[in-house]
Amino acid sequence: MRVPVTAILALAAVTSLSAHIMVSPPDSKAGATQRYELRVHNEGKVATTSVELAIPDGVTVTDVAKPAMGTFTTAKTGDRITSITWTVEVAPSKYLALPFTAKNPDGAKSLQWNVKERLADGSTIEWSDRPGAQEKGSVTKLAAAAAK
Repeated sequence: MRVPVTAILALAAVTSLSAHIMVSPPDSKAGATQRYELRVHNEGKVATTSVELAIPDGVTVTDVAKPAMGTFTTAKTGDRITSITWTVEVAPSKYLALPFTAKNPDGAKSLQWNVKERLADGSTIEWSDRPGAQEKGSVTKLAAAAAK
């Protein structure tokens, strides 16, 4: 069976349109302090009411900016923030950037960001690399720190 290249490209475009939650930037450096944004693009028909970001092992969150509308809470293990939950409304066809600052772990090559998106209809969408997740989670590639 032969599949035209245009059909494959069209399918790839449709698949990429469904990915609407990501941590930016997609590239950083190991050991660096980085300003990140959790970007929520609501391309669905139901409002997003909250997003919970799991902080990867070794990442140290140093600041979470208060959203213009809404609130946030953090969960901790000891002094380390392990997740951030923003309670915000992102209406269909709207976009929201949720900034936070974190120190990347030394020696790591990438960070896998897992998110739970809660919608106004009571449903939840999991964005992760875990089996059974509805959507693929965001990955930040880490370059080696420059030698001193």
